[in-house]
Amino acid sequence: MSLSVARYPIGINDRVKTILLDIDSNDAHMIGIYGPAGIGKTTIAKAIFNRICDHFDGFCYLENFREKSETNDGVIKLQEKLLLEILRDKNLKVGNKSRGINMIKERLFFMRILLVLDDVDKWVQIENFLGGCDWFAFGSKIIITTRDKHLVATPTKCFSMYEVKDLDQDEALELFSMHAFQSKKPKKDYLELANQVIQYSKGLPLALVIIGGDLCGRSKLEWKSAIDKYERIPSKEIQKVLEISYEGLDETERNIFLDIACFFKGFQKKYVMDILDSCDLNPIYGIQKLIDKCLVSVDQYDKLSMHDFLQQMGKDIVWRESPQLPGERSRLWCYEDVLDVLTENTGSKKIRGIMICSPESSKIQLEPKCLEKMKNLKFLIVSNVEICGDLEYLPNGLRVLDWRGFPLSSLSSNLHPKKLTILNMPESRVIMYKLLKRIQCKSLTHMNFQSCQYIRELPDLSIASPNIKQLNLRECIKLVEVHDSNGCLDKLESWDLTGCVELQIIPSFIRMKSLKFLILYECKRVEWFPKILEEMENLKFLSLAYTAIRVLPSSFGNLIGIERLDIGSYFYSCHLPSSIYKLQYLRKLVLLGHVQFPKDVEIGRQALCNSYGGFSKYGFLVLNFIKNLTSCFNLLEKSLLSRRENLNFEDGIMRFNGLNFLLIEDSKFLRKVPKLPESIRSVYASNCISLNSQSLTKLFLQFGRNLGVAPNMKCSGVKCNVLVDSHSHQIDYSSQLPLSKFFLIEKELRPTLDAYLIDFGERYNIIVPEKKIPKWFNHQSIESSISFWVGPKFPTFAFCIAFHLVPLKDSYANNDKCSSLLDDIISWICVVDIFINGHKRSFMQQPIFQCLKCDHLWFYGVPHSQLQQKFGDFMQGDQNHVEVSCKISHWASEFGNFAPVIARMGVHVECICPQNSIIIHNNYATLTTLSSHLNNLLSTFDGSHINHASLRCRRTLTSSNPW
Repeated sequence: MSLSVARYPIGINDRVKTILLDIDSNDAHMIGIYGPAGIGKTTIAKAIFNRICDHFDGFCYLENFREKSETNDGVIKLQEKLLLEILRDKNLKVGNKSRGINMIKERLFFMRILLVLDDVDKWVQIENFLGGCDWFAFGSKIIITTRDKHLVATPTKCFSMYEVKDLDQDEALELFSMHAFQSKKPKKDYLELANQVIQYSKGLPLALVIIGGDLCGRSKLEWKSAIDKYERIPSKEIQKVLEISYEGLDETERNIFLDIACFFKGFQKKYVMDILDSCDLNPIYGIQKLIDKCLVSVDQYDKLSMHDFLQQMGKDIVWRESPQLPGERSRLWCYEDVLDVLTENTGSKKIRGIMICSPESSKIQLEPKCLEKMKNLKFLIVSNVEICGDLEYLPNGLRVLDWRGFPLSSLSSNLHPKKLTILNMPESRVIMYKLLKRIQCKSLTHMNFQSCQYIRELPDLSIASPNIKQLNLRECIKLVEVHDSNGCLDKLESWDLTGCVELQIIPSFIRMKSLKFLILYECKRVEWFPKILEEMENLKFLSLAYTAIRVLPSSFGNLIGIERLDIGSYFYSCHLPSSIYKLQYLRKLVLLGHVQFPKDVEIGRQALCNSYGGFSKYGFLVLNFIKNLTSCFNLLEKSLLSRRENLNFEDGIMRFNGLNFLLIEDSKFLRKVPKLPESIRSVYASNCISLNSQSLTKLFLQFGRNLGVAPNMKCSGVKCNVLVDSHSHQIDYSSQLPLSKFFLIEKELRPTLDAYLIDFGERYNIIVPEKKIPKWFNHQSIESSISFWVGPKFPTFAFCIAFHLVPLKDSYANNDKCSSLLDDIISWICVVDIFINGHKRSFMQQPIFQCLKCDHLWFYGVPHSQLQQKFGDFMQGDQNHVEVSCKISHWASEFGNFAPVIARMGVHVECICPQNSIIIHNNYATLTTLSSHLNNLLSTFDGSHINHASLRCRRTLTSSNPW
């Protein structure tokens, strides 16, 4: 028996292979395949069924199981079909559900069967059909496809689960092209339009198939018109499939989904939960239900996300509430619709939320009573909008008031929003004490007044908003004083005062049991730190960098939960108290300027320091501190970061048994990195131009050992050396960005304060000033990609990239030595992709290289287990072709003098490269010698021996010899 699979099963084989490996490797007899509608679950299940059905005593595939099992008659028909398919007895009749369950158990109990239940919605559907799944014979397999992750997320050992991911860009382009052009690639003159469709479809196979078929055979003008329509009006065919999951939600869950789709996609989960909780929507359960249904996801930074098609579906559901009259819809976000409703005063009680952002070039003015009819308004999100006079009306039931650039100093005296939860007014003209006289909200949990230039003091919040959780006062450059009572806000979790350069008076003491983040970065006039009245175990991140604090109180040791501490300034000497040694969970220590640790300190009977010496003039650790700090701390991870000179590390650093991160910046006199403990995972020594090559060699070899790669491995394809000199790396001007835009991208990659505390697991990084790839990398290239062959499993490998900073006026690198720093500061973002047998996958989150002033090497490696998990589904047979490709996606130059280029790459891997590869070395011979080597080599081949693999290797270095 063979089921009809997709017409063009692009990407299916790799996913089927991964699931089959899982089926073969464990005894689980139930396999759950889950994912959103249109992702390809049914296609994958059919392909698996076709592959393995002949290995069972009987098999049956039941499609549309959810729909067919909704009635008793439907269940009976499914039971009869199962018995018929496996027993081949046309005379069997079930009669009723209970008898059907008994008949199935009696007849199939001793048979090894394969059963696929396609599109299951609830576990009770399976119980009504089979009575359970625990009675099947050993070796039987039951495959379930579902949109609900919770259905298959069972803790029992007999169940394994597989999430179907979106197609990657290459797979998406091929699938779309097969439907639009009947070929694997689009026509050249349609390539740009095809890429627009790929970007729009976001890897959803359903969309690619439907849109590809719709555009097949049409002109470019029709394509352009259709693409514009898709972006405004979703395809009914796609929406019909996607809405099945939405229809399975109850009323509360539907409201949560529509609120996220219309207003809160991309926001922090906790933030949204506070809002929805204030609306009595029970978000703890509701959001998890949406996650289980694959309608919403949560990223590593705890931000809510959803596929663009699902967001579009949600907005379309709201639009259909009243296509002709926007004022009769529940939610408004389209600028034109909102403008009509507010200016024409046509709003109604049905409106639940409004979001309006006026283009910068056309500010609009609202009438004072424009919101008067909207009695049920919960969310008001506004940007770049002015008001004619005072805002006379706000609904008392408002939960969110988010108004960037609010033009008034306060709210009207007759406004009483008693249930307000979110108050965001960044870049506004509000005066804090005036505003808080108008707002007395115990429900208020989030306040954002970033860059408000009229705030001079922060009054007592314990009366106006005692339950505040997040308080953002970043860059309030006129803020001078914070009321003393604000040091006792029990519910406050995050308090950001970054860049409040005039701030002088802060609370004299702190008693804040919920506080997790306290940021005083660049508060240049703050001269002392509050007393800590009791232990605070929840404070994880404290930044006192670039403040005027010279002495910390002895109670500082009460901050027992700190994981990261930033402290010090280039303008003041800061003395730490002896209680610093109580910080048992410190993972990252950022030291700036002249920071002195205490001398002659004892903890119990153990003397910590007899001859301490504190820090050098520029704040770097000396040997005694390293030894004694090790004896005092029992840390899983520690990190040292400094930015100055005269660093003198000795072998005593080996006593840091838990040291994971060592960060040093801008030290001109650091000559060597000492031997480091085996726990080390990352070493950053950016702009430390005095590091000697011998020290760097030892460091690279140590990381290689930690990864488990042998330093003496050679490429089996090495046959001869081809010598070439290369200084022809072109600058990619298209990826250059102004500093402001570069920082916005950086902010997206590090969107929350939590990002600075994330542990990304076992991975190894080195960033050091150097130009030469270490000689033990057995594959090397003078281009931005490198390829090799590996066996059936993806081995451990490490790569190394040489970044050169080249003058913008030239197109080649002429700074051959890292002996001096450039008159520029360069930052860039690098993208690394892996191609396995032609399949592309991103290797990692895009790393950011900041504030570099000379050439640097970047080493990166991860263990075999992680690589096999990430790329194992692409491996095919005993020989697999791998290409590592990297590029600089964005870069910025502070003074516009230099730009970054990728000059060389190296990979160290146990390979099975074919023989007769060409090895390219650098700076050993002229192009005349190169030509001679090529002629001699090519004369030994006839045309049949020169295949694609050998041609690719001609631009790849595969050498273990020194440069």
